[in-house]
Amino acid sequence: GFPEPQPPADEARRLAATARFIRIHGAPDLFFAQEIRDLATCRELASRLGDAAPQPVVCSDFLDYETQQPALQQLAIFSRRPVVDSGYESWQAADFVYPPRGYAYAVLDVDGALVGCFNVHLKSNYIPEGEDVERQTTLNRLKRELSAEQLLRRIARLEADGFSGRPVARFIVAGDFNIALGDERFADETTIRAFLDAGFRNAFEGFTGEAYASLPASDYYPATTFDFILVKGFERVGDPEALPVDDTSDHRMIRVALKP
Repeated sequence: GFPEPQPPADEARRLAATARFIRIHGAPDLFFAQEIRDLATCRELASRLGDAAPQPVVCSDFLDYETQQPALQQLAIFSRRPVVDSGYESWQAADFVYPPRGYAYAVLDVDGALVGCFNVHLKSNYIPEGEDVERQTTLNRLKRELSAEQLLRRIARLEADGFSGRPVARFIVAGDFNIALGDERFADETTIRAFLDAGFRNAFEGFTGEAYASLPASDYYPATTFDFILVKGFERVGDPEALPVDDTSDHRMIRVALKP
């Protein structure tokens, strides 16, 4: 949640609340976490969920630009399925565009087929006080678009080359994209559309309105969806869900059931 250190008691309370929330709603086979502290936090969360819960297979260790110390908002993937490869990579800068963080990934063996999973938390819409609003808005957009381009190239290589002689034809890209489809503020942004053009489908396609908004209304934004589950090689089973608001995050957890 917070980009700066928090009192240990508050951290423990929020971790316990998160575990309780997941237990109530049911732990999934695959779980992507954004803004999580570190691998130790992932392991503590998993221990609170029980032995049958998905286990952490990767947690990033991205460095803060200013301090060059591990940032306090990382990305993690938890899975019940066997893992054949996992890791994380930072985004690469281009010219004057420096996207923060990167992506965490895992290649899973799901009933004999390999699935490429990628967890993202793209650049926010935050504009520091005193900055030129138009310039910073453009920079934020360019950082997200550059990140999407790099991830799609990584996925294309995995799709073309496979892994250890095995094909990889199914993919999941999920996380906080910090944009909303259908919002005029992002009408010209290609971040999500680039994935759709590459054959991905939005698992929440056709489901709109506040019941499916992953970000509740605030002083800054109306209720909207900044979080996405993008899939390739899967079909959706039933309706996707945006789980109720709880006190562990300013975003709502979203989930969907998938089949090949």
